[in-house]
Amino acid sequence: MAQATMHMMMRPAGMNMDVMSAMMTACMTMGKACAAECRAHADMDEMCRYCAMACDDMVMKCEAMMTSMSA
Repeated sequence: MAQATMHMMMRPAGMNMDVMSAMMTACMTMGKACAAECRAHADMDEMCRYCAMACDDMVMKCEAMMTSMSA
């Protein structure tokens, strides 16, 4: 999902802000759900801890990007 969002942002033809905002919101929702699920298993597998950290980082970067796009 994050990769699809990134490719959408980098389209040479440009982007539609309404569509981009919806896509980034969906990406952040998925990232938060993934991080929560991985955190629940983090004590069983180190990869789950790393996945949760990566999802949290992606959500944080999407939030920053959305803030900069609305400024």
